[in-house]
Amino acid sequence: MARSALTASESSPKSLTFTIPVDEYRSIPIPGFANAKLGTCYVRVTDLPSDLDDFMRVNPRVPNRTDSNRLSGPVPKAILQTLRESPEDMALKNAGIFFLVASAEQTKGKGGVGLLNVHLDDADTHGIVNGGHTYAAIQQAREDADEEELRALRSAFVRLHFLKGVPEEKVVEIAEGLNRSKQVQIPSLENLKGSFDIIKNALLGKPGADQIAYREGDPGDVYIGELISFIEMFNLDRYGHDVQPHDLYSRQYKAIAEFGDDLTDNKRAVELIVSHLPEILLLADKIRRDAPIAAKSEDVNFEIGRMKVKPNGSGRVASPEHKNTPLHFLGEKTRYRLPNAWLFPMLAAFRANVEWDSSKRLFRWRVPNDELLAECLPKLVSACVREHRNNRDKPEWVGKKDSAYEQCSLHIRLYLAERRRN
Repeated sequence: MARSALTASESSPKSLTFTIPVDEYRSIPIPGFANAKLGTCYVRVTDLPSDLDDFMRVNPRVPNRTDSNRLSGPVPKAILQTLRESPEDMALKNAGIFFLVASAEQTKGKGGVGLLNVHLDDADTHGIVNGGHTYAAIQQAREDADEEELRALRSAFVRLHFLKGVPEEKVVEIAEGLNRSKQVQIPSLENLKGSFDIIKNALLGKPGADQIAYREGDPGDVYIGELISFIEMFNLDRYGHDVQPHDLYSRQYKAIAEFGDDLTDNKRAVELIVSHLPEILLLADKIRRDAPIAAKSEDVNFEIGRMKVKPNGSGRVASPEHKNTPLHFLGEKTRYRLPNAWLFPMLAAFRANVEWDSSKRLFRWRVPNDELLAECLPKLVSACVREHRNNRDKPEWVGKKDSAYEQCSLHIRLYLAERRRN
């Protein structure tokens, strides 16, 4: 498919014309409004014009951004997760972007390629009236992506809707009406069904319990998807000792789906793991606290604090903004923000320390976890360092590599074997 062509009127920033490739475009009249039409089509997210920021005035919901101009909030986070982890699902999971336009007409380009010519006449009445979060997330995903990730993004399609001929006096009403609707995320639905009650009961009165966001809008710092990933990580019925749970780091939606299935088909295993969830969360926070120190050991000699952690290569683990990062389940603070991509393989290694038999309701740590941390954490960090360097110094890739999990697990298994011999 051809790349999108975009031309803007330099003399008049209020107008914009862009041409975008489409396989199919459909337009139908809007009942009750003469000459008003609604057109719709799917386009690759990589073909979407990238300079529509000036045409967001008709949208009452402007995406929130951090001081470093990164998107924030659960809605953009969910969209970015889909774009990065399952781009082929974007066409199904996203409602799309709604435009108010002066015109939108389909033509045929070279080789019979379908082209849609769109004209926005005035930024006060034309532009993105709904779907601003989707548009902004697409642009951030494209900006952050390297060549390989851009190729993956080409499998993501977004639906565009074009409203033309709509009376100006109706613009505000349209914007308000469209923006009242908001897709409900899967965790919110699961919370509504009571799926997380078992977790709430297990953590009641425990440190950090009040910091868990179980649904959209909850104020907690810890997203429930992370806890669910930890639970599934330690589900040795699903991920046996010979199967590394490397896909849980970047696919929390998958963990939530597995958790829902396990509640129905293997509730005994879920109850068993959740009864030990406070210990797992405590262990995770201790790894977050101690890994940067272990990295400075003579055997590792790696400065985690200088590692860049954000997808666009900016920000560092020990940036000033992370000076007082809370460790909610430990009741302490740290000056580092250890990437989850490093935490996951190190935490998963402790599965080797679990004696497990769900049929007998057996979940028992073979040796105290604090002993394993003291003896093995430098080796676990070293394994992550090797994967980090082997993957072009991109920390997020460490959490996706089966080899990182296997190497970390091997160090724990070797220590346990040596301990048994002695």
